[in-house]
Amino acid sequence: MESFRQESGSDRKVALIGKLIMRQDIRLTKTILGCCMSSVEERDLAEVRMIEEGFRKAYDGDAKGVADAFSSLRDFAVQLIHLDITAEHELDAKALIIAMGDIGRMTAEKGMEIASIASVRSLGEVAVEAADQKRESLALKALSGLGGLALELAGKGMDAVARNAAESLGNIGKESARAKMEVLASLSEIYLMQLSMKAMEENLSETRDAAVNLLGEIGASSAGKEMENSAVGAAILLEELGTAAVRKRDEPQVEIVIQTLGKLGKALDRQDSKNALVQIVWALETLRVLALEYEMETAVAAGKLALESLSTAGVPDDEQNLEKIQEIMDFHQRILRRN
Repeated sequence: MESFRQESGSDRKVALIGKLIMRQDIRLTKTILGCCMSSVEERDLAEVRMIEEGFRKAYDGDAKGVADAFSSLRDFAVQLIHLDITAEHELDAKALIIAMGDIGRMTAEKGMEIASIASVRSLGEVAVEAADQKRESLALKALSGLGGLALELAGKGMDAVARNAAESLGNIGKESARAKMEVLASLSEIYLMQLSMKAMEENLSETRDAAVNLLGEIGASSAGKEMENSAVGAAILLEELGTAAVRKRDEPQVEIVIQTLGKLGKALDRQDSKNALVQIVWALETLRVLALEYEMETAVAAGKLALESLSTAGVPDDEQNLEKIQEIMDFHQRILRRN
């Protein structure tokens, strides 16, 4: 175990494992002395052993072993989510989620694709379950761990794995919208925008396109649940992605963003979400004009077609919309600070 600690290269991992092993030693000492272990102590010991096993398998490069470990860690985290809300249960669950993220990063460092996919899916499933049970702090912890891991995977050029991370982020966002948890839905959108940007830098087409489409889907889901801030936020973030793509002269990506905005606009039109709809129109017109400036004829045509397909009757005037946009941008900043 000592050599494992030295070679892992992470102080936080060392501190976590050290603490957990110390707790394990105490439990084992009690058993040796003939003390009966309580159900809480047995649960703590099981948690320690599963985390230690996950780190060992990752360190050994055992992809199947890591995937099996993540399956057990996910199931254990779900059990903790369903326990009564107490400070001890909350801390146990958060420690487990942090460990899952740390093991995931170790698999990324070693380029273990199958194990990394298991890590992002497991974190995503834990976040979805926490959102479904209205355990927002645990859902946020799992979501932030997944978002950071997704960006790291994209930075290492792992397109298929990062795309899986995008899909998990999308699932969390849509489940959060269903549960009317606006902070979670908006944070999912922000991570997807950041992931798409990173994928654009690294030329990861699968991840880039998946993140854009999922961002639009969360926006539509949010509007369907009368969470207009998240719907407007999705449109703002898509506009940022489209603008970045224009400046990189990536016309296919500009077209994908425009098409996603068009689909989102039609969904908002059906749901009579006027503030969000006017932001879609704003974004489409901005991208159309930019594409015209950069001589992207196909993107210009796509933007014009998308605009013509939307109805803007009854939308707020420009001054009201500017106030709404500033409100949503402030909301994004509050979410990022909270995270």
